[in-house]
Amino acid sequence: MNKVAFFEKVKEYKLLAKKEVGQNFLIDPQVAEATVNALQIQPGERILEIGPGAGSLSVFIADYPNEADLVDIDEALITKLSGDFEGNKQIHPIKGNAIKHDLSSYEKIIGNLPYYITSSLIEHALLDAPRCSRAVFMVQKEAFARLVAKQGSEDYGPLPILMKYLGIAKKELAVPRSAFVPAPHVDSVVFSFTFNAGVDREKTKRIYVFVSQLFLHRRKTILNNLSSYLKDPDLAKEALAQAGIRPETRPESISVEEFVALFGVVKK
Repeated sequence: MNKVAFFEKVKEYKLLAKKEVGQNFLIDPQVAEATVNALQIQPGERILEIGPGAGSLSVFIADYPNEADLVDIDEALITKLSGDFEGNKQIHPIKGNAIKHDLSSYEKIIGNLPYYITSSLIEHALLDAPRCSRAVFMVQKEAFARLVAKQGSEDYGPLPILMKYLGIAKKELAVPRSAFVPAPHVDSVVFSFTFNAGVDREKTKRIYVFVSQLFLHRRKTILNNLSSYLKDPDLAKEALAQAGIRPETRPESISVEEFVALFGVVKK
């Protein structure tokens, strides 16, 4: 496929972008190619692209012989993609909601994520794709900063903890707002996420629910939050003592390892 002509066509979709679903179409082929390269696609791996839009990443995914599902909620864009890749039996444009899409069959996941559901989509990919070994996402710069927030910062919370527990996030490239039409108000970041081998994904879900409960009142101490969760202050004090966590500590000051230890104590 002629990539130059393809991206010229993508530029024409500027006026069709729907602000209510956060559509911004990537028009920089070098950024698109680098993003797909970061996924490190291997033979036989099944690929999912979340929110393919006008197909800027899809056109490089199609260079591989791998089976790839392109899931987008916009029927008009799925119709476009179906025409673009007509005759390519490995590429499957699918109209659907990516948050509800079954992720169990994919080894690799990629997507330029809409800003308003970035966290929900990443949470879904981390928790519900047991075969996935690597994911690559393009997100707004500020969203990436929140996702990799460090212990003790105001953005440190359940999702950054989940990411640190499950694997390693790495910034791959910075993407200026000029790489999109219509141009968004902020720059973006492409990052990769490599899953740690051998992590029990079902246990991870339980840990994530547990940690989320302990951040419901982040201004309160861990003792107060755990007491509310257990409905027993004495049990909470005992659990914290066993996990080696001071009761006056606030949730954002607790390490991933300490949360996992506390989960182990509470769930005994």
